[in-house]
Amino acid sequence: MWRQGVLKLISETPGAHGIFDPPTENERTVFCVIRSVGSQEYYRAMENDLHPVLVFRLADYAEYQGEKICEFEDERYRVIRTYCDGQAIELTVEEATVDQAAPDPEPEPTSTPDLDAEEETDDE
Repeated sequence: MWRQGVLKLISETPGAHGIFDPPTENERTVFCVIRSVGSQEYYRAMENDLHPVLVFRLADYAEYQGEKICEFEDERYRVIRTYCDGQAIELTVEEATVDQAAPDPEPEPTSTPDLDAEEETDDE
């Protein structure tokens, strides 16, 4: 079954002050055609621990810029597969978990040992 709709593509921009600012979400709205996932595609994805629920078809592949999260009818989805079909592109999505739907936090800086520091030895 096919139907038309409006899809929000969501990307993230890192905060201005690195780890001290959370990422900012940027939304773009595109028109799409929505269809359900076929049974063969569904079961093959399940073999790889993926759970596809919908396929969004955008008329022009240039409208998609690598966003990993999208929103349709107030539900967030994670893009798990893209497929170009001529000028159009299909985005296969699964329901996003709470962690996937929220902006990714910046990784905390890790300290590395100072390799140039001399080790103290007891030579008494």
